[in-house]
Amino acid sequence: MSSTYQVNHDWQKLANRIVKPQQIVLVIGATDAGKSTFCRFLVDSALAQGLKTAFVDADVGQSQIGPPTTIGMKSLTPEMAPLQFDGTADQLYFVGDLSPRPRYLETLTGARLMVDSARETTADFIVVDTTGYIHDPQAVSLKQHKIELIRPNHLVGIGRSTELEQITTCYSQQEWINIHYLLPHRSVRSKSSNARSRHRKARFDAYFSESGVQQIPFEQIRGGRTSFFIGRTANEKELEILSRLAETQVYYAEWGRRTLCLIVSKPLSKATITHIKDYLSLTRVTAEVRAYFEHRLVGLISKASGNTEAIGVIEAVDFQKREFSIRCKIDAAKHACAIQFGNYQLTHALR
Repeated sequence: MSSTYQVNHDWQKLANRIVKPQQIVLVIGATDAGKSTFCRFLVDSALAQGLKTAFVDADVGQSQIGPPTTIGMKSLTPEMAPLQFDGTADQLYFVGDLSPRPRYLETLTGARLMVDSARETTADFIVVDTTGYIHDPQAVSLKQHKIELIRPNHLVGIGRSTELEQITTCYSQQEWINIHYLLPHRSVRSKSSNARSRHRKARFDAYFSESGVQQIPFEQIRGGRTSFFIGRTANEKELEILSRLAETQVYYAEWGRRTLCLIVSKPLSKATITHIKDYLSLTRVTAEVRAYFEHRLVGLISKASGNTEAIGVIEAVDFQKREFSIRCKIDAAKHACAIQFGNYQLTHALR
């Protein structure tokens, strides 16, 4: 968000109606509608009125108060005004992708948990920003589920009402929610894909600027959102047998209840996977190559709280030593008891 923005009459008129204690505002709209700037304006307006305010940033692709792929929550007090979004968040939830499409449940869970965290701060006023994903049927369903989970007092749609009514119409006669529409600000300009990529890179660079590579033994953690690191590790003899069956080197394997997960030197064909499954009387065989782990973003889950302690980037995996090398916030690895695997792999070198 830029340090300055233009306030139009419609924004101020709406703020006069909705910026009050004990209110939650959820903002929706298409990409480049000006949602984030309007959220900034609402937060500034609440702080100017002396309200303790919380901002939940659920725009996983163009996040402002946390790294991309996360939903962040920041608590603010009037003493902090004028507001400076510096890329930090008080709490994070790791979604694991730049789009909510492949992470539907994680997006909903994270939004609800971060709003719950905002409530726990005893905030007087809560603002929730969202992604510009609104047009296809799954997007409509996602936004409606988010509305029902968060139950905001006010739903603000930025854009033409005709494009937002597919989301909002079913709530138009429900008394618990107030629906408002705003046209996009005249000064809003569309961002190119390159500009969006630069913004994400800057956010990642800022987040990892004080990070270091830390080693995490396999036995320290359990896997989340992955088939790995939840079963019994295969021994050396078993790896030899599995390598013969797979007709390629098996670096690592885990047994589950009639399941098997493999890390192999080259992709296995469907026929080979079926052969292994039938030969060993298993119900499922999963196989990945080492590249599955390379530069993959992960969420480090705190043993004490069960929350996202930090996000990290897998720099290397040593299957002989059975340990990860993960770039993350200093000391975050010490507190991690689980690693949640994301879809996203960071392709640029961090500064």
